[in-house]
Parts: sequence; structure tokens; C-alpha cells
Amino acid sequence: MERSAYDRFFELEQHHFWRRAKRQLVLEWAENYLPPQPDRRILDIGGACSLITKELERFGTVVCLEADLATVELARERLGVDIRQGVFPEVVPEGNFDVITMLDVLEHIADDRKALSGARQLLKPEGLLMITVPALRWLWSGHDLALHHYRRYHRAELVCLLRDTGFRILRVSYYTSLLLPVLAIQRLLSKLRRRTGTPQYDVRVPAKPLNRLFAAVMSAERCLLRRINLPLGSSLVAAAKPD
Repeated sequence: MERSAYDRFFELEQHHFWRRAKRQLVLEWAENYLPPQPDRRILDIGGACSLITKELERFGTVVCLEADLATVELARERLGVDIRQGVFPEVVPEGNFDVITMLDVLEHIADDRKALSGARQLLKPEGLLMITVPALRWLWSGHDLALHHYRRYHRAELVCLLRDTGFRILRVSYYTSLLLPVLAIQRLLSKLRRRTGTPQYDVRVPAKPLNRLFAAVMSAERCLLRRINLPLGSSLVAAAKPD
């Protein structure tokens, strides 16, 4: 990712409606799929910019693996979590894990199939994989370039990829669905005014009234997701187990 993205992530994690909503969704799904277990080991891959690493401690002991050294140092200072520096899947922590999370990580890895196969090898036989990825190729924009994405996914592609790398899918759904029209317009405008040079990560916390409104929309969407899978959205969330 561009440095402009890394440097802003901690502020966004605390206040931006979308990042807070994603954490709430992931934690809710984790509660649904993880029975009580006192000695659970959790590996959070690429989550050093995210408060989710700290919040996952309610489910067990968390190890975080992060590629960017400056982010590792900042996360150690701010979150006080067990975080290791390294590029997955070339660098992996020792041992096996009950849970692995890859939250908006897979799209940053050139060989996503190799990455998921590596995660499969690290998971215990009854382990849980939880991932989120950006969705819909037609939403590709300078935002993806600034974040050094290799791809965006469609649901069928993600399902096939998980199955081909040895996972049994528990659930896959689109999310950020109710706000998809707003996001699509924003990305279209971004393409129309695209400038030359290095793409910059330009996401900021919206004005408070708008941030609260969008947070309420995401909360309503999370209620829908308790009952149904959503047919379209700017992101995908998946839970799977080793097959």
C-alpha cells in the first residue's frame, strides 16, 4: 500500500463508519461459529492497521502477522498485541491455529491461491477461516491502485478459490450492499477526475452527520445479514473450515 494509506488507517479504524461496521460484522460472525474454548489460538494475517486484532482477544490468544515494519512498531505501541513482521505466506508463525483471519488481505497478495493453501496448512482440522475481500471488478478505481490491490472478487470466484484450496464453505455473502449505489457514483466520479502520478489513498472520515447516517445504514444491513445472504455489494465476507 502507499504510505498515505498506512498512515491514516489507525484514525479511520476508530471513527470511519465502514471500518467500524466491518469489525462489528466479523466479530458477530466469529461469535456464531466459535464455541467457548479457553486455549484457542488465533492468527490475524495483515491486521496490524486494524483494531480487530485487539478485539479478537475475546476469543483466544492472538498473533498478528504484518508485512510493513513501521506499522508493526506502531501497532505494538498502540495496541499492545503480539505482532510479528513478515510477508505471508513466505513467513509464518510457529504452530497451528484454531482461527485464521484475513480481512481485506487476500487482494494484496499476488498468488492468492498459494496464500489460501498456506492458511489451510496452518489451520487445525476443525479450525475456522474468516476472510473479507473487495468485490466487483467494475468498481476498480484509483482507490485499488493506491492500496496495491491485485484484484476484486465476484462471489463465484471466491467460492471456487476456497474450495480449490481445501476449504468447506460455511457461508459467503456480499456486504456494503445498501450503500453500493453511493459507492458506485463515488468511484465513477473518481475515474472521471483521475490525475496522473502515484495514486493516493484519499479516504477520510465523513462529516459527523453523514458518518452517523452511513453507520446506521450499515447497522441495518448487519441485521439483514443475520437472516439472509445479500446478492450484491462492494465487499465479500466468508467463513470456511478445512475440508
